[in-house]
Amino acid sequence: MKQAGWYFFSILIMIPIMVSAGKNDTLKEAKKPFHKNVIKFNPTPMLLWSNKNITFSYERVINRKQSIALTLGYLEFPALFKDTIGSLVALSSREKYGINIALEYRFYLTTRNGRPIPDGVYLAPFCSYYGYHFKNNVDVLHTSIDSSGQLKGNFYVFNLGVELGYQFVFWKRLTLDFVLVGPAISYYGGGVNITGNINAAKLQEINQELYNKLLAKYPMIGDFILNKSFQQNGKLDLFSIGFRYLVQVGFHF
Repeated sequence: MKQAGWYFFSILIMIPIMVSAGKNDTLKEAKKPFHKNVIKFNPTPMLLWSNKNITFSYERVINRKQSIALTLGYLEFPALFKDTIGSLVALSSREKYGINIALEYRFYLTTRNGRPIPDGVYLAPFCSYYGYHFKNNVDVLHTSIDSSGQLKGNFYVFNLGVELGYQFVFWKRLTLDFVLVGPAISYYGGGVNITGNINAAKLQEINQELYNKLLAKYPMIGDFILNKSFQQNGKLDLFSIGFRYLVQVGFHF
């Protein structure tokens, strides 16, 4: 979570710099949009989780006050465990992949904005989906019989919320887009499934170790996502509070 804190701090530093730069451009330009399309690259998942994450979005200006934006990306998280889960099982044949999708409808606050959209402050209802899958072959350690199986996980999050952001347009082409606040109602689902010749006691130990590792790596998960049922059966099924924040760089055409 320290990485996320530095991420927020850098955004707060950049905002006044960008505002100052934007004021030096022509603030009295016509309200008619220069162009209607923006293609953007979102490095946020790459900075927070893995450099393998690639996310792009497309924003289309509908009129002088509104636009719609679609985000699509490949999602991958760092491995929680290297070669073993504690001293319980050995892992092999790793497989993991995921996807993130978001849809926004933006209302630009034209009374606050001195330039045509998509430059300026906006409010946007949004919905988003994060889905992630992983699979590993496992071998139970310290047992006199051959105990092997498969560890599979499937997690997903649906978010529905409202975001406040600011987008800068420089030289009528370059854009910098900041979603500053994005509270949401979130549904967390999925879980971990372990199959094979593994007894019930070992299964619960593995679930407990997964739970402990998630708490250690992502402390806020303990407050918002994980519950006691995960320790017993590795399942997630609950509503909670989520947040959306990101920065994007784009080309306006």
